[in-house]
Amino acid sequence: MKIEDVMTRRVVAARADTELAHLARVMWDNDCGAVTVVDAEEKVVGIVTDRDLCMGAHFSGKSLRELRASACMGSEVLTCRPGDDVLAVVAAMGRRQVRRIPVTDGAGRLVGLVAVGDLCAAHKKAKAKEQKALGTALLGFLGAVTARPLREEVVPATPARARKAEKPSAAEKAEKPAKNGTRSKKRAKVAR
Repeated sequence: MKIEDVMTRRVVAARADTELAHLARVMWDNDCGAVTVVDAEEKVVGIVTDRDLCMGAHFSGKSLRELRASACMGSEVLTCRPGDDVLAVVAAMGRRQVRRIPVTDGAGRLVGLVAVGDLCAAHKKAKAKEQKALGTALLGFLGAVTARPLREEVVPATPARARKAEKPSAAEKAEKPAKNGTRSKKRAKVAR
């Protein structure tokens, strides 16, 4: 089975300077969880997921109208071609822990997208022999994609205004261990 047999051909794309608010609307209107970012020649340069939108806005402290796709898009995009073998693509998606992959032509231009839903639908329609192989590949993929991330986990810096609000309360200060390792006997005053 080839990617061209399972891919979604009607895909929505955006440019790197597109407002995230617009991308959110596009995702809602098209019932999709990602928008591929392309350049002026329709070549894939990135991808923005619904999670990227949320995290980008949250950690920047800005609204979706203030941010552009380039601010939060993944730029190391795994792609495939229409003639690629589905099992090989599923394995690559599992290794990279991605749930969707743009399909490009020989020049790198966007021609489609393969998502988990497409692969599940292909499994359902496949002949018995293909169904078994694809089912095994999908189980391996799901195990890989839901595993702990391969990358080192990084805790983003808290915006300055949020750090100010995170000052410890009197009760938290009173609970700090004393220098000798025992708890302080101070009690926090309760405001009345």
